[in-house]
Amino acid sequence: MSDSIEQRLNDLEIQLAHTQRTCEQLNEVVTKMSMDAQTRERLMKRMVDQIKDLKSNLGESDAGGDEKPPHY
Repeated sequence: MSDSIEQRLNDLEIQLAHTQRTCEQLNEVVTKMSMDAQTRERLMKRMVDQIKDLKSNLGESDAGGDEKPPHY
């Protein structure tokens, strides 16, 4: 092979190596973001469930608001 073809081939191999590394880094970022999103989704669901529980507990105590406290 001539020197120019070898140089071009060498340049292409270097570019390919950089492109592969960039793809690996992007995959790592996407994977981390996906895991973070799943964690936030679970936390949000838990918080929504807690709010629903609190609302239902408040609703029950409001219904019996005219009752005397237990110490009477």
